[in-house]
Amino acid sequence: MAVVEDGPEGLGGKLDFLAHFADLPDPRQALKVLYPLDEVLLLTLCAVLCGADGWVSVAMFGRRKVAFLRRYLPFAKGTPSHDQLGLIFGALDAGAFQNCFIAWTQSLSAAVEGVVAVDGKTLRRSFDRAANKGALHMVSAWSSAQKLILGARAVDEKSNEITAIPELLDLLAITGAIVTIDAMGCQKKIAEKIIGKGADYVIAHPPIGLEFGRAVDMGLRG
Repeated sequence: MAVVEDGPEGLGGKLDFLAHFADLPDPRQALKVLYPLDEVLLLTLCAVLCGADGWVSVAMFGRRKVAFLRRYLPFAKGTPSHDQLGLIFGALDAGAFQNCFIAWTQSLSAAVEGVVAVDGKTLRRSFDRAANKGALHMVSAWSSAQKLILGARAVDEKSNEITAIPELLDLLAITGAIVTIDAMGCQKKIAEKIIGKGADYVIAHPPIGLEFGRAVDMGLRG
C-alpha cells in the first residue's frame, strides 16, 4: 500500500496515519481493485472524525468531500459506495487491522497517562438474524485523558471478557496509568498483568461481606 510523501497541497510529509497501516494485507485481486486500500482508510478516518456513524454516512462524506480528499491521495475513481465499503472492510483480516490501529493510537502519545477504563459492551444492532449470528460483544480500553479507544477485542459473550482482558492489555503501553475494570475483571491474573506492565489498578467486585472483601483484596495483592 503506497504512502504519499507530498500531494498537491500536501501535508509536508508522509501521512502518518497510513504509515501504520502500510503492512495491512489487502485480500482483493489487484487487477480488480478500483479503490486502493489507503484511499479507503483515509476516507473512513476523515468521515468518522467528522461524525459519520455508518457506511452510508461515510460514503456520503466521500461523495461530497472528494476534492478535499484528493489533496492527499489521487482518488482517481472517486470514492466507494456504502455497499462497497462494507465489503472491503468485511474482507480485511480483523486481527491485522486491530494491530495496525493500536500501533497508530499508541503513536499519538509517548505514554498513556491518567485513567484507562477497560469495559465490555454489546454493540447495538450488531446481531444478524438472517445469518443466525448473535450480537457482537467488545472489550475495549478507553483513555480518559486522550478521549480515545486505545484498543478493543471481540468476544463471543460477556463471560469471555476474563480471557480477552489480558490479551488486550498485552497490546497496550500503560506504564504509569491507572486501569479501571468492573467486577468481571476481578481476577488475580488480571491484576498481576496490570502491575507487570507498570500500571496501577482500580478493580470493582460485587457487594460482599467485609471480611470476604478483605480476602479478595489480599488475593489480588498476592
